[in-house]
Amino acid sequence: MYAACVGFKHALLPALALVMVAPSASADLTHTVTRGHTLDAIAHRYHVSSQSIIAANHLKDPNHLRVGQTLTIPGVTAPAVASNTHGALVAAHGTTPAPGHPIVSVAVHPAPPTYAARAKTPGVLHLKRIATSEDTNVRIKDRRGRMPPPSLVSMEHLMRYPNGLTHAIDPRLITLLGLLSDHFGSRNIEIISGFRPYSPTQYTAHSNHNIGNAVDFRVTGVPNEAVRDFCRTLHNTGCGYYPNSVFVHMDTRSSSAYWVDLSRPGERPRYQGAAPADADEGTSDVGDASHLGSTSEPVTTPTPDTAAPPGSDLTPMTDPSGNAQ
Repeated sequence: MYAACVGFKHALLPALALVMVAPSASADLTHTVTRGHTLDAIAHRYHVSSQSIIAANHLKDPNHLRVGQTLTIPGVTAPAVASNTHGALVAAHGTTPAPGHPIVSVAVHPAPPTYAARAKTPGVLHLKRIATSEDTNVRIKDRRGRMPPPSLVSMEHLMRYPNGLTHAIDPRLITLLGLLSDHFGSRNIEIISGFRPYSPTQYTAHSNHNIGNAVDFRVTGVPNEAVRDFCRTLHNTGCGYYPNSVFVHMDTRSSSAYWVDLSRPGERPRYQGAAPADADEGTSDVGDASHLGSTSEPVTTPTPDTAAPPGSDLTPMTDPSGNAQ
């Protein structure tokens, strides 16, 4: 009898230890830096301070992160341990407990998927304009690391206003789309709206759409929430999230901004909380965009850039904004 009790006691030790430490347990997570990530954006994502990340990683130059660098994110609460009243204790390795002990179970909370994937065609955008069903591939840089002039022409044409009016597209906006494309595995990017000339009836007096610095888009097979989260890590970038619409807004600007607009397609903006002064306008060239649905359809394999010269390298692009490279 004594041996049996001792054996059962040892069997309970892992579970008892789990129960004792669970209420105050905490764990440090790790984050791998990718292109465009900044320290402030990473801290915002995990709801911690930038200083805590600097201290935990002994960063000497926090303004210059490296792609592939692993950062410890301190002070993240570990999954809670929940109990019930069935009168037994379930050890971690499956031992049947004695009567009279409470059953405990570990609440497992897996990290949400990031949808990040290795780029199939680094440095090449695979774009589709929803309003016209046009498809095109745009190379971000040539062998010398510069954006090819034909790419600028292609983007200007693809992001034209529905009446055919065009405007030069900010090269940095194209680069940001390239960073996003590489991050999400070269998935197709669907353009909802690009350049829009100024109109007295537009809701935003000074829209980045009016000067070719903004795009409303979505990524095939990636929830807009994941697209939003990545956009918020980019330096000097405006990000608008529209939970009741079908796209994410992204623009280039001198300092980063983020807003949530609860309006539906065609409605005037309904910002969550106070209307931010630096919010831009979300637009659509698709008319009633509500019929477009979500982006949960199967991911398509990008088509290689057949217009590229033989032997051209498809290496990742450089980011002129000074983000992690």
